[in-house]
Amino acid sequence: MKKEDKEVMRIRAGLISGGEPEIQSSGDSMIVVEFLLGREKYAIDSSFVTEVLSVRNLTQVPMTPNFIAGLMTIRGKIISVVNLVRFFDPREVAASIQKKILVIKYQQMEFAIGADEIKGTKLLDMNFLSTPPVTINKSGAEYIQGVTPERIILLNAVSILTDSRIIINQS
Repeated sequence: MKKEDKEVMRIRAGLISGGEPEIQSSGDSMIVVEFLLGREKYAIDSSFVTEVLSVRNLTQVPMTPNFIAGLMTIRGKIISVVNLVRFFDPREVAASIQKKILVIKYQQMEFAIGADEIKGTKLLDMNFLSTPPVTINKSGAEYIQGVTPERIILLNAVSILTDSRIIINQS
């Protein structure tokens, strides 16, 4: 078994056990979860992903921003599901039918992002990331860490998880 495969298996075991994964960086690399959203390939640092599930019993909530796809109950906990296409561009009307979700967490913030398909995990060499292309609108560029040579868009999980637009109502 290759070193990268062992690292991926170790992180998966940590995620399954419910513990906080301990990332061991081998230089400038990161283990990511790769997924499809429409025709685009995206990736997010696996240390922020707590689980991957199929969409089931999604409840739409009126009077929420259009990027909130709805709410799901996961083991008794209510989780908001965010449509990233609409989050990046609020004017986007058409969106793909998202069949999977990635539950992501940072500090106290936790929600899910929709995906059309989960491609799996992979070790990403950060030395080969390029800056986001100029075609990405300004509202979405701040959420992107870079683009791989394979044209996978690496999301900046902290920027997404700490965005004030995600917090719908604080009491």
